[in-house]
Amino acid sequence: MLIVKVEYYTLNIVHEGSDKWERISWKDAIKRISRLLKDDRDANFVEKDASGKTVNRWTTTGIMTASAMSNEAALLTHKWVRMMGIVPMCNQANT
Repeated sequence: MLIVKVEYYTLNIVHEGSDKWERISWKDAIKRISRLLKDDRDANFVEKDASGKTVNRWTTTGIMTASAMSNEAALLTHKWVRMMGIVPMCNQANT
């Protein structure tokens, strides 16, 4: 598990099993998050179901969206999430 604390121009992260924060740049954080997402998607993406029907599902990663976002932002977020094949999507207003 990776915990991220956002500050102005850097991020502080703590790795699982550690009690120390490590300061990293946004560039390094985006690279790391991208790599973790890609590795998980490559390992768990389901292109076809048992009957051979195309489903394009990625069920091991989910997203929680903000309840205060605009309709336009919500539409773009929904399209991006579904384009990636992510199935679990929740809005903080219903948790």
